[in-house]
Amino acid sequence: MTSTQQTGVPFERIRGSPGFNVNNLECSICHELLWKPVACRTCETPFCSTCINQWLINHPNQCPNQCQIFAERKCPPFIVKLLSQLQIACFYQSTGCNEIISYEGLDKHEIECNFQSQQCPGCQLQIIKEDFDNHISNCTSIELTCQDCKIVYKRGDADRKHTENICLKEQIRQLRDEYKENKREMHELTLQLYEMRLLNPLIKKIRITFDDLDGTLDKLSCISAEYRGLKWTGISSMHKSYAIQKYPKSGYATSFTSDGSSTIVFFKDDASIGAKNSNEKFTFVSVTACGAWADNLQEKNFPLFRQRNQIVSLDRKEFIEIKLIEIAALADKRDTSKHQQ
Repeated sequence: MTSTQQTGVPFERIRGSPGFNVNNLECSICHELLWKPVACRTCETPFCSTCINQWLINHPNQCPNQCQIFAERKCPPFIVKLLSQLQIACFYQSTGCNEIISYEGLDKHEIECNFQSQQCPGCQLQIIKEDFDNHISNCTSIELTCQDCKIVYKRGDADRKHTENICLKEQIRQLRDEYKENKREMHELTLQLYEMRLLNPLIKKIRITFDDLDGTLDKLSCISAEYRGLKWTGISSMHKSYAIQKYPKSGYATSFTSDGSSTIVFFKDDASIGAKNSNEKFTFVSVTACGAWADNLQEKNFPLFRQRNQIVSLDRKEFIEIKLIEIAALADKRDTSKHQQ
């Protein structure tokens, strides 16, 4: 324990003759020499800072001298001056320290004093600071951990609990356990792979190009609500010839490729593609899409369209979207989009 942890300093630790009555420097709570004092603003009575803080926990806002409200202030300067003239014996004089320190230097000395004791984590004895490292290096009760076999043992038991043979046997045992665990994990992975191979033929794969839509060459058509086993809402189709004739300068006409579909699908407002039944699921693997503008694909609209649709790659004819579910976003309500899966 150091003086920083005490409520006050015992008067018997004062050395020399200070030339004044030290009893006037007594804390009225702990009745020892004031330590790091503060005072009451009303009555100016000094107290140890630790003492008054503990008092106020049980007596909020009450001064020990019966003042109406306790308000803290700095200790009166003349008391601080008297305290600074005192010479104090080190707290660790019982363990061998013979230093006599000024009141103002006492705190720093006792924190650093080589005669303060520390508890050994092995034998639990109190060892003075200057001998602590040497004691830890030789204490037979200190626990050690082998870096190879991870056995924990006390230094004094090394000849019985951690010989070279014991260490090697433990390493072999751990390797066997690790091998068994790896073998078990590999078996589980093999079973999972086998199950996936069994299920794979049951998965129905569909590639939708829209070439089989029952549309006409001279008008727009709505996609059937149950087209290709899915549920389509708010989505229409357009043939290549109609797009070239009706929108020759838009993205509709320029979206077709020589090896692609002759039909595009599009939507102007909210639209969706889902499973017909709520208990069914399907996976949207990929999509080919393009954006169509009513202003001849002006470059000035690209940044806005890119931002709205979260596009990672875009030129005048095609883009790739990060989130396929959000593909319905449009740069202009008059514009359309084509989807091919």
